[in-house]
Amino acid sequence: MSRKYRIPLAGSYNTRTTETNALSSASGIVGLGIVGTMVVGASIQSTDKDQRYINCFTKAVNNPFTGTKTLYCVKRPGFGVLNTPASGSIGTALLVWTGQGSGTKLMTAFGGTNSTLYDGTTSKGAITGKATQIAETFVSTTPTLLIPSTDSTAWYYDNAVTVAVATKITDGDFPGNAGYTLAGGFATMDGYNFIMDTTGNIWNSDVNSVTAWTAANFINANSYPDRGVGCIRQKDTIMAFGTESTQFFYNAGNPTGSPLSRIEPRTLRVGCVGADAITTIEDIVFWAGSSPQGGIHVSMYSGGGYKKISTPEIEAILILAGAANISMTSIELDGSSFVIVNASNVTFVYGIEEGAWSEWNTTGGRPWYKCAGVSSGSTQVIYSISNVLTGGKVYTINPSALVYQDDGVTFTARIQLSKLGEGESLTFWEELNVIGDQNTASSTLTVQFSDDDYQTWNTAGTVDLANEVRKLNGLGAAYRRAWALVHSDNAPMRLESIAGRLS
Repeated sequence: MSRKYRIPLAGSYNTRTTETNALSSASGIVGLGIVGTMVVGASIQSTDKDQRYINCFTKAVNNPFTGTKTLYCVKRPGFGVLNTPASGSIGTALLVWTGQGSGTKLMTAFGGTNSTLYDGTTSKGAITGKATQIAETFVSTTPTLLIPSTDSTAWYYDNAVTVAVATKITDGDFPGNAGYTLAGGFATMDGYNFIMDTTGNIWNSDVNSVTAWTAANFINANSYPDRGVGCIRQKDTIMAFGTESTQFFYNAGNPTGSPLSRIEPRTLRVGCVGADAITTIEDIVFWAGSSPQGGIHVSMYSGGGYKKISTPEIEAILILAGAANISMTSIELDGSSFVIVNASNVTFVYGIEEGAWSEWNTTGGRPWYKCAGVSSGSTQVIYSISNVLTGGKVYTINPSALVYQDDGVTFTARIQLSKLGEGESLTFWEELNVIGDQNTASSTLTVQFSDDDYQTWNTAGTVDLANEVRKLNGLGAAYRRAWALVHSDNAPMRLESIAGRLS
């Protein structure tokens, strides 16, 4: 007997972890065991089976009058090119300098061996080592940038108020100059500039200075005997990450030494895999966490406390990527907030509002290593850089002129659903309708299906998203079937469900 069906497209990313794809040599991981599966080489992902959302994300639309919620799968926007400060170089850091001028100046650093600081496309001086961060602070009333480097030096720049180019901090008591290895970047609070070293010391500058440091001005994050990873500001506290713990400090106004004192009850037995794997959205901190028991997961800390947000499937792939190959950044777009987790050559994206994971990929190399946004006056833009592409470009998402290409190359969005059907008897798929937004111009959506546990895919047909009705008929029978919707045009896509009749 024929009956109607309606299948929502939004759902959880649940790639299985018990199988692996053919492996590349990108990360050089050898002999890593995951639940009895031995992996040799590098994994792009665990498997391409099960429910996956590639280059799209879940978006909820709430109706406050009826109390109902509609979930859509939305194609992510692309990253266009803003400018090219350093052709031939990778990007290493960027910052929208909110404290200077109108608050919209974009500062970047390019160069994987010795980086150069750029204001737009204008060089503001080279440093030694690779810039790992651009942070901003005030020295009294002067907006000032701080740039830590991989060679444990640190540099500053104040838009030619006192220095016209990036200038090294030369004080012998600065920890990098005193023989310590810096861990992570600067965290600024209450006129102090804090930075960690690998032994777990949190050093601070003299108040209202970036150039003056005192040998006794530090506190050790020593609740547990692990190595220092980096520190970051969270509201009015400093979070100090170790390899297996996280501690919190507040400005206690101590008259000598560090102004910081530890907040003992907040100490977490969760560390961080690396300073590059920490990001924030407003007052919420996200990081790739580690623990003495092993494993890698994505953690979150807000006013409500600590929470692990990654799924077992995501965590298995993070382990395959390797701790040294994980970096994180974040963006806010179209009313939604996203944490971007780069794990070797795969990228996972967590939508905070919906709590849903998806996967982003692109041709040639990801342009979203680090992102920064600005929403000021008429400027509403997201900027990004790449640490794998050597074009030396700054990329951008402009919400007023969205494209669905990365650096001029169109990417593909794929919605792949879990298998449907009882498995004991054939299900006859009589028709399938694609429910969602109607595009203003012709745009092809390909409907595929797999009847053999995602091993092979067949094309059921194509529909035009510009049409009001998008229907396919006579789709055969299967014991268990998985559907996939594929969109490869430079055009938007927002879909709600597939519906039709089956028997």
